[in-house]
Amino acid sequence: MMDLFFSTAEVPAHAFILFGWAHLFMVLWVALFGFVLIRMGMKADEGKRKHLRWVLIVLFVIWEIEWQSWHIVAGDWTPAKHLPLHLCSAMIWVSIYGLLTRKRWVFALMYFFGIAGAIQALITPDSVYAFPHFRMMNTLFSHSLLVISGFWVIFVEGYRPRVKDIWFCFITLNVYAVPVYLLNTQLGSHYLYLGAKPETASVMDFFPDWPWYFPILQAILLLLMFAMYWPFAGSSRTETSIAAD
Repeated sequence: MMDLFFSTAEVPAHAFILFGWAHLFMVLWVALFGFVLIRMGMKADEGKRKHLRWVLIVLFVIWEIEWQSWHIVAGDWTPAKHLPLHLCSAMIWVSIYGLLTRKRWVFALMYFFGIAGAIQALITPDSVYAFPHFRMMNTLFSHSLLVISGFWVIFVEGYRPRVKDIWFCFITLNVYAVPVYLLNTQLGSHYLYLGAKPETASVMDFFPDWPWYFPILQAILLLLMFAMYWPFAGSSRTETSIAAD
């Protein structure tokens, strides 16, 4: 019975089925949780919003600690795979910082990378285990928190993206990729998927091999960010609840 929750088999007896009933149910559940939390934030006063921010922060920390602990207990933790250097892993700590400080430049990262980066992980989770295994639930919940936080800064904090935010995020990611790539060469790792595609199914399966998929990903990212900016183009709404940069 415990194998359903904590199996460490490389080929699990209950394998994850992409778009299976369990996958779709979990996505709908986290979407409902996010909707309710954001609606509560929109209706709350600043005191209650602060408490809701702490709910998100605590959940981020819990899921990150549990994910790291599971790999340590399973005996497969390695610096080549489990440092928090992938975009979504790094965004967990960026989001925590943003929820604590409420700085505009962090909100830009949370909106563009939290949503654009994590939604793909919800559609094609990096998990070989099926529900109710810990790894599947951890992957879906932790990435859903990034998406929820991305929408939180829009609907609760009043953040409104600008074109210069797009270029700030794009340049920041590319600058971040340089030391990560250098570290990859030392560890034999593939953080940010610089050097190799994900081992599990993803949209990158349709792309050519490294390094040719990298410029394709760059172009897709820019298109996504401009698409995410488009609903706010020309918006005259002011950002009244964001702390000063």
